[in-house]
Amino acid sequence: MEPGETFTCRFFTHVCEYIPVMGKPPVEDRAVYVSVMGSGAGLLSVSVERAEAPTLFIAGDSLVADYIGRYPYNPIVNGGSWGQNMLQYFDGLAVCNQAHGGMTTNCFRDDGHWDIVCRNIRPGDIFMMEFGHNDQKRRNLRPYGEYAANLRWYIHEIRKRGAYPVIVTSLSRIPSRDEDGYYDLLEEYADSCRRVGREWHVPVLDLHSHSFELLCRMGVEKCKVYFNDVTHTNDYGALLVADYLAEEIRSQGIGPLTACMNGFAGKPWEPDTSLYPDHTVSSDQKEERPILSTDLPELPYADCKHIRQLNGLKEAMAKGLLDPCLKFYHPFDEMPRGQFLYLFFKAVQAPPKRSYQGEYCDIYKYEWDAQNVQAALDAGLIDKETTKNSRFRPDDALTGGELLSMMIRSLHPADDREWTIPECEQQAKSLGLVWEGYERDGAVNRADCTVALVHMMNLTEEEKIYLPRHHRGFRIPTAAHKT
Repeated sequence: MEPGETFTCRFFTHVCEYIPVMGKPPVEDRAVYVSVMGSGAGLLSVSVERAEAPTLFIAGDSLVADYIGRYPYNPIVNGGSWGQNMLQYFDGLAVCNQAHGGMTTNCFRDDGHWDIVCRNIRPGDIFMMEFGHNDQKRRNLRPYGEYAANLRWYIHEIRKRGAYPVIVTSLSRIPSRDEDGYYDLLEEYADSCRRVGREWHVPVLDLHSHSFELLCRMGVEKCKVYFNDVTHTNDYGALLVADYLAEEIRSQGIGPLTACMNGFAGKPWEPDTSLYPDHTVSSDQKEERPILSTDLPELPYADCKHIRQLNGLKEAMAKGLLDPCLKFYHPFDEMPRGQFLYLFFKAVQAPPKRSYQGEYCDIYKYEWDAQNVQAALDAGLIDKETTKNSRFRPDDALTGGELLSMMIRSLHPADDREWTIPECEQQAKSLGLVWEGYERDGAVNRADCTVALVHMMNLTEEEKIYLPRHHRGFRIPTAAHKT
């Protein structure tokens, strides 16, 4: 806008409850918020009136959720999503974004977000969903199994209410590369979406294929300026994605949506790299982390209120081991071996990650856990006695002995990690790392597993001197043990 120029905008917004923080009830906020950005810009007037309009409900994870605008505003570090950008492409349509960080196809339903949609959606509304980034971290949400079943369930429930479902495949992360070229770990989840879409005659916006191909053409150096880490977009990336989705809606002629589109097509927004703060770590070097702070006064998990491990879990949250975006932690469930490594490498420094080299027959090179399995192998953290017949057993429950084995091995120098489980058990006892109810061959639950990692992280260098060591093929015991 030029100095002295005025701009008038009319739009619809859906005012209803939402869940900003897990563990709290939905917020009944009936306000409409309007922000104005610009040097010398000001808001002259606002008029709000009740009106009827169809609503686009959006479901998903942190790739889709609304982000706050930080002040002073800087688009290259401010988090953003396509979900919060969709309204600008429509007239006569409201948007209700119920996406939330950390969501899977299970969590969105179980944690209360789906209930809000059900209370507010009406015949003729649209339900657009993008899931996958967090589903792939759960061994029970395989792409062609429970993940696909959940997609079908949402489609069925939305159609029962007279509304229209639309599937969006997951945005690609910044692509990784191996000897075979670029790859991304979400292709099977995208393929599952396409299959379900064909099966149930539901429109599919194939964001994954488009974004993966686009990012590969760009190359890492160019595409990384659209991201805040390897997964989450900044405001430049969010608008880039939203522009594609709007164009794809037009191209497919998705009736309930195209009828309300306004023809808006913004100019390309080129990232201004001069806006990077000093000493900024490149986004392609930043591991994916929860978008909410882990500095919480209390745990958000409804199922952990009065358990004996509560204080340890609070400390685990403060140390960044836990996800603050979820309502349930399932503390007494077993911990799958494959899923455990994702947690373990938040507590322990992992070696440089590389693509999976094929040690085990039950690990697929391009699944989520594969790089963590390779990292554990490279670091000498896996006891070969636990992986016989070339099987890592990623879906088997982690046992107490296996947990102590990996913990104790990680405390030793990289060239001194060949310790048996009984030996690791003795060392763990000397360091006070064995928990109440420990069984060497029994499954360890999620709460005990997490708290044990906290205790390991709290060990001082002075305490670690009690560990024995190998010397020229012999074991040298310590002179004393911690009591």
